[in-house]
Amino acid sequence: ALMAAHGGHRAAAAGQSASRDEQERRAKKTLHYETLLNERLKVDLQRVLDERDRLYERIANCLELRNNMKMLQEQELTSLKTMVNLGCDFYAKAIIPDTSWVYVDVGLGFRVQMTLQEAVKFSVQREEWLNKQAGHLTERAVDLKARIKLVVGALDEMLGG
Repeated sequence: ALMAAHGGHRAAAAGQSASRDEQERRAKKTLHYETLLNERLKVDLQRVLDERDRLYERIANCLELRNNMKMLQEQELTSLKTMVNLGCDFYAKAIIPDTSWVYVDVGLGFRVQMTLQEAVKFSVQREEWLNKQAGHLTERAVDLKARIKLVVGALDEMLGG
């Protein structure tokens, strides 16, 4: 009877050891998923959403350019008085003696002289390209949100079960 009691203690100790190993393994997995969630997926999602917001801002600029060029064409203005933002919302009066040509920022710090029609056409093409890029970023954001949901579900299952 004494031998059986010692054998029972050993089995219980082995069961506790296996239970501790299981808890450690679960804790490591949980930490891995939490790290993946917080340091990778959520950071990537925020980066993608920020980049998409910058694209939407550029799309708004294209629309503003197109509207301004169409207004100049429709009103047949040959000269224009306006206010120019010099930065930090500090404005200066400006007189544009000839509105048949405009300088359009085409990126990378380059400005190209265009007619009003060319500026409108350029803004339409630029807007189409930017919308495609924004669409790709939206798809990426949806994918990241799905992955986040999956990891959160796995974490809930691990912590609950």
